[in-house]
Amino acid sequence: MKQHVYFLLAAMMGISPMSDAQEVITTVDCDLMGLVVNIGSQPNFINLYHPGGYLTWPNSENVMEWEFTDSQGNVLHEETRVDDNFVSFDFDMPVTDTMYVSVLLTNDSAFHNGNPVACLVEDYLFWEATEIIPGFVQSSWTLGGSVGVDVSEPVEPPCNLQYDGDGDGTVTVVDVLGLLAEFGQTCAEPFSLVGRWHPEGFEGNTLYEFTETLRYTIYAEDGTFGGIEDAIPNPNPWHMEGDSVVIDLFFGNALQGLLTPSCEDQMVTMTQANGMTSTLIGEGVDPAADCD
Repeated sequence: MKQHVYFLLAAMMGISPMSDAQEVITTVDCDLMGLVVNIGSQPNFINLYHPGGYLTWPNSENVMEWEFTDSQGNVLHEETRVDDNFVSFDFDMPVTDTMYVSVLLTNDSAFHNGNPVACLVEDYLFWEATEIIPGFVQSSWTLGGSVGVDVSEPVEPPCNLQYDGDGDGTVTVVDVLGLLAEFGQTCAEPFSLVGRWHPEGFEGNTLYEFTETLRYTIYAEDGTFGGIEDAIPNPNPWHMEGDSVVIDLFFGNALQGLLTPSCEDQMVTMTQANGMTSTLIGEGVDPAADCD
């Protein structure tokens, strides 16, 4: 009877029945992973749950790297946990501030779409007061609701070199000579948004500073811009999906567009799906003088 139940459950979940001697390895798409507040009713304590522990097998190989920061980028807590779906800690931050959480799940023994699992979740928490019934208010830390992003990368040969250089399906002396000619060349560094940028047309009053995970907005009246400490509260989380940037504008809104760098990576144009474009100019760059 137990065996029949097992096969029924396996069929319903799409898992092939395996013998006891075989190890079950399964994964899901990263966008099926989102964080859950397990304990959030205390203003200076939080406990979060990550579903990757049961969605990625073998779970004994799951590694979760956690980091929590406040709106100024100060680290509130960070730790790495193995085969553990929960993280909790005490903190000293006013409930009027926003907490940002980043967790990278990796598992070198589980493969998804041909690559070892690497899922990144970047979200934020805010203190929300809800009137359950008239006159009774309940407050708790609430997540923004972001889901995981696949950040695994396939292994590619340096500079994308192909041994069959001429593409005729065979390897000959011509291919070897072509390969040798590539040695000594410098591989171009990938474009990065990390740095300080002005939106085109607002060079005198607006500046964005991109860190590895957050976009800070800094305003100025006289063209003199301060640092992150002078930015407005609640920076926007951002990440790359291939050659496209995704900037979380909060409350379910996001700005996404394909990046096309120019002027030796000192300018970049973002093209959205609807065809709208916007351009960022590196701080201190004069396109008329510095770009051909």
